[in-house]
Amino acid sequence: MSGVAEFTAQDSSRWKLVMDRVQTRDIPFNPRFGGVIMGLFYHGASGVHTPLVPTIQSSLALWAFAHLYRNDQLVTDAAMVHIMLLSRTRRTSDWALDCWDCSDRPIEELQLQITPAPNTPPFDAPGGFLFVNWEKSRGERISL
Repeated sequence: MSGVAEFTAQDSSRWKLVMDRVQTRDIPFNPRFGGVIMGLFYHGASGVHTPLVPTIQSSLALWAFAHLYRNDQLVTDAAMVHIMLLSRTRRTSDWALDCWDCSDRPIEELQLQITPAPNTPPFDAPGGFLFVNWEKSRGERISL
């Protein structure tokens, strides 16, 4: 598994995430944090993982470790990453959450969550972590 995400934050800082390894084991403070999952109904009222966010349908979810750069400077080699291609949860007018059970919506939202590893300092970003949401995305199955 490998992947790269690049984005610019509101403060104009440029971030680059280079994923090169899947997180394969649960971590003590976040059970079920690990692996790659395809075609999953979860969160919210599903009984799978946290109920504190809307119920969604996800065509892909993965957990990984990555190298994280800010303005071309290495921040960490152990950023914790969670990515989901999921059913749309946000309004197109202001991007606020729009539903509690979003599982019947089109799968077109891509979420990227990047957090520091346990016992490491927060990132130089609001809240100490990064959350990027692309509202109009798509996935494509390919054969290897």
